[in-house]
Amino acid sequence: MKKETQVLLKGVLKNSLIAILIFSIVLVFLFLVGLKDNIKGIAIASGIVGSAYILTIRNPNNYFGFYLGILSSILLGIQFYLIDNFELFFVYFFIFIPSQAISIYTWKKGNKQDGLSSELNPSFLSFRNFLIVTACFLLLFIADIFIAREVSHAPQVSLSIQIFSAIFVAASILANILLIKKKTDSWYYWFIFSIAGIILNILYKDYVTVTLFVIYLLINSEAGLMWIKKTPKENYGWLKGK
Repeated sequence: MKKETQVLLKGVLKNSLIAILIFSIVLVFLFLVGLKDNIKGIAIASGIVGSAYILTIRNPNNYFGFYLGILSSILLGIQFYLIDNFELFFVYFFIFIPSQAISIYTWKKGNKQDGLSSELNPSFLSFRNFLIVTACFLLLFIADIFIAREVSHAPQVSLSIQIFSAIFVAASILANILLIKKKTDSWYYWFIFSIAGIILNILYKDYVTVTLFVIYLLINSEAGLMWIKKTPKENYGWLKGK
């Protein structure tokens, strides 16, 4: 096994142990506040794997994190299927998993070309692409609302749930696509995704999952800050008006 691969795998192991520690604390908290009866094993498992995934890809070279990402998406997809949320089941199985598989190929190829000593540096979108992606976010949001109201015919679902579900879906799609090309912009979409997830699960009164999304918010925010620090000033794109 190459030394570079060993370094990356050690990163995966370290971050997996950190994720287990974090969720051990979360479980203790849930027991203390009397929510132990609402704890779902698959939710905790997906939370641990998903957290290890985000912690690992804080390093823009560690493509092994996406293997954890795929496993996390499978678990989350099953979790949403079990509660009859087929929209998010579709998003995880047909958006997240393919995007993460492509990211493995792209990041691995970049590592082979550049090596760990010369990173395939993260970058912000150009100003033109920033506007295009923002427009795509709005279009995805509107399309999701339209599908929920006109195609799925779900009048029993409140408008507030439909709105935050649409934000959740639109942000997650763009975050995954931008991550493939190592765009630092992906992290503010992950931030929006986490906020929407918190509010959505408050509306569903699923306070255990709210706790999990609070953890995602903290981890995504920290990962985003790390990527900003790793982004060379010349790659600041739209932030410099380029």
